[in-house]
Amino acid sequence: MNEIQAFVESLPSPGTRRVYAGALADFARTLAISSSEALLAVGPDDVVRYRNDLQRRKLGASTINLRLAAVRGLFTRLLKERRIDGNPADPDLVPGLPVSDESRTEGLSLEEVKEILDTCDGTLAGLRDRALIVTLYYEGLRRSEASKLNWRDITTRRGLVEIRDAKNNPYATVRLRAEVLSAIRDYHEVLNRELRRRATRPEDPVFTSLSPIRSFGRRLSDSAINAIVKARARAAGIERRITAHSWRHTCTTHALGAGAALHQVQRHLRHRDVRTTLRYDRDRDVRRNPTGELLPRLG
Repeated sequence: MNEIQAFVESLPSPGTRRVYAGALADFARTLAISSSEALLAVGPDDVVRYRNDLQRRKLGASTINLRLAAVRGLFTRLLKERRIDGNPADPDLVPGLPVSDESRTEGLSLEEVKEILDTCDGTLAGLRDRALIVTLYYEGLRRSEASKLNWRDITTRRGLVEIRDAKNNPYATVRLRAEVLSAIRDYHEVLNRELRRRATRPEDPVFTSLSPIRSFGRRLSDSAINAIVKARARAAGIERRITAHSWRHTCTTHALGAGAALHQVQRHLRHRDVRTTLRYDRDRDVRRNPTGELLPRLG
């Protein structure tokens, strides 16, 4: 439908366009909306039915709220264009689902970090994966941000990583840890020999696929980054669920545990709201809370 396409194309972030396009396609498919007339006739009861269908499919609260946000954004645009008289997805009419203040992402202990790095040997794959993991850990990047990194982003501004098209900001910088740059250079030295090129060019991706079929040397996708992280955790004997986002969680807890100020960690992770940073550190905060230990012993 033209209305959905126009709304999606108006969004500034490619990542948001991709996510919202999928959400709105699911919305239209679930409610059997196949024409502009049917779209403009959607009412609050229809949106409630869609929300409840998502719950029946056992989607998480955050995912459901994200899809409702996409629907709400579409109808907000149509309302501003005076195509409809009210927003059927207004949160007062269709409430979202409550989301826990605690992050369900599991971080890693320092010992586990070292065990995972120990699985990375001196092969090209080992060097790449080591460079990727220390980048996620020290720089606190999202997997999509790591995927988008180009060589110029770590070499143009000395001592800084330039992050482009991030979740909350089209451009940001964080301090570049020396170990990160060293690991990436070691990896690219071997990669360049394999690719038979003299040096990495500014526009080349930092993290590349090593698949020998067709994608060798091409940009590593964010899903491939997640797969690498999971495989390295398994190789280290860690059985619980570890994802690329676990390293961002680990960056937070280790930095706060080492004495970094909360506002500094918030800036490093580029969170708009400090409460998001605190969610990552909730487990450590709970374990430090002495309230239960201060109560009198009952015999």
